[in-house]
Amino acid sequence: MTISLSLLEFGQLRTKPIDGEMYRIRWHKDGMLKPNLDNKVSVTLSTEEAKGVWKVSVQLLTDEVRKDLKGALHDSAKFEVR
Repeated sequence: MTISLSLLEFGQLRTKPIDGEMYRIRWHKDGMLKPNLDNKVSVTLSTEEAKGVWKVSVQLLTDEVRKDLKGALHDSAKFEVR
């Protein structure tokens, strides 16, 4: 089973990356951080491994923004695999 994020072409997804710009991606399964999945846009797991409640957090890091007071550069989503 493959779980993929649909992200805008910023950071490491740009065809010509910009220094100082990257997505920080964190995956949590059943409330536990999965550091082996850090910064992965797509993960492939067995059906058994995928079962559970997931949360993925994405933050765009860039030198162009000093303070993100409204949280526009961060988002997260929860989903469950049964």
